[in-house]
Amino acid sequence: MKTAVLIQAHKNENYIRELALNNPSVRFYVHMDAKYPNKIQWIKNECIDNIYLIENPVSVYWGGSSQIFATLLLMKKAYSDKRNKFFHLISSECVPLKSFVEIENEWSMNENCQFIESHRDKNNEWRLKVRVPHSNTKYLRTFLGRCANKLFKVTTFVWDSIGLNPDNYFFGSQWFSVTRNFVEQVIDEDNEDFFKTFHNITCADEHAFAIFARTKYSNPNDIQDNNKRFIKFSGKSSPEYLSLDQVGGIKNLNSYWFCRKVRCNDLLKIIRQGK
Repeated sequence: MKTAVLIQAHKNENYIRELALNNPSVRFYVHMDAKYPNKIQWIKNECIDNIYLIENPVSVYWGGSSQIFATLLLMKKAYSDKRNKFFHLISSECVPLKSFVEIENEWSMNENCQFIESHRDKNNEWRLKVRVPHSNTKYLRTFLGRCANKLFKVTTFVWDSIGLNPDNYFFGSQWFSVTRNFVEQVIDEDNEDFFKTFHNITCADEHAFAIFARTKYSNPNDIQDNNKRFIKFSGKSSPEYLSLDQVGGIKNLNSYWFCRKVRCNDLLKIIRQGK
């Protein structure tokens, strides 16, 4: 197959194992958060032929630019195998709703499409006007960290300390499916500085690739602003967990390739039972 699945994870290593074993012709590239060396070693010890671990992972923090650099490491690793034409970025709480054969066949009907979200969102544009020193740390999600974040947000009403072009304030989910051509341009050395500009920008992963897609990618007309993923938010910064019944209902819609978030026990049931 031509499919590479790029997984950013800090848990659910059992699910990653089962997913790879159930899809032996698909190549899985795993960035396990550097803060969890025991999980990294566990995956290594499993010696699964179609799992490729990032050997020097970074410590990843929610809402931090480390999310971007983990993604770049995955892209570089997966791109090195010329068999890979279709690249899916998921977390270890995402579940495929179709077989990878079905997804590949569907995508091949219009293989230039980039299934990545990229649109304007006024509610989040403030992030691109200020650097938040604690954004790539464990403190961002603490009470004091959230309070500080709100103070930084207030400053953006009177001062833009970064100076990005406001016409390029694009936003989108950090999870996407893109082609080899897109990945090739992302990891090009000429674009290293572009991604570095997102250091200390809050939730930079929801902006960097969305902005790249519209302003740097050579074929912006191929951007679908649709990542083929079902993700349910209910007014919080993180999506809701989906039940098995909900996953089944979403699958029956036949509109999505993946959904998230799903708890590990349910992920394993879905894989083992083919639900």
